[in-house]
Amino acid sequence: MKFNYSDNIINFKEGTVIISGAGPGNIKLVTIKTILALKSADVIIYDSLINKSLLKYCKKKVKLIFAGKTLTNRACSQEDINEWLVKYAKMNKKVLRLKGGDVSFFSRGSQEINFLKKNKIKFKVFTGITSAQAALKENNKKEVDTKLCLNLITGHKQIKNFSRKIDYNYLVNTGGKILVYMGISQIENIKNNLIKNGMKKNTKISIITNATLENQVIYNTKLTDVTDFVNDNEVKPPSIIIIN
Repeated sequence: MKFNYSDNIINFKEGTVIISGAGPGNIKLVTIKTILALKSADVIIYDSLINKSLLKYCKKKVKLIFAGKTLTNRACSQEDINEWLVKYAKMNKKVLRLKGGDVSFFSRGSQEINFLKKNKIKFKVFTGITSAQAALKENNKKEVDTKLCLNLITGHKQIKNFSRKIDYNYLVNTGGKILVYMGISQIENIKNNLIKNGMKKNTKISIITNATLENQVIYNTKLTDVTDFVNDNEVKPPSIIIIN
């Protein structure tokens, strides 16, 4: 892809941090603002879920820092990332924090923003297409969505014990569609809580892995069978679970 837009569109100044969403994976779904930030950044701190081909837009002397985190493998801690953002901004660098999907959806973007505010670092936030949007679009190719309510939740274990717990009773009784981020490792817990709070066991489940990419797979099963299905088919992240 070629872009003839001027970098002045984003006004990326030295000593500034841009926190940007890289979209769900397909490079065609990345915003122009993110591409321009990639071309201008001196330091890029990027996650494991971004499309690595995006890095070809970087300038030659850019400093790349991998900050990928999964349930079982962490390249660094969130505290490391926060410190890097401040460190390089104070060195008068243009710092790009590149995250998969959109920075506002379960990405700890708020923690990074609060740390930048605390340290009086100027920053901007560029939105991206979140993976749930992409997964829902792919799933809707096969069926018409008639639900009037949409619930987005994280299935990941809560890191802090003071984090608000998911209200499964509310989720069941709204009657809306439920989209679960990062839920594969907690699928048994999610299933049991939904059934406990009254969801029908034969409720349809779709699981979209690697949404928008060439290796995308859409699995279909029922709520009562979902744990065995995930295990038998070795379903892996990154995945979005759609509970219909």
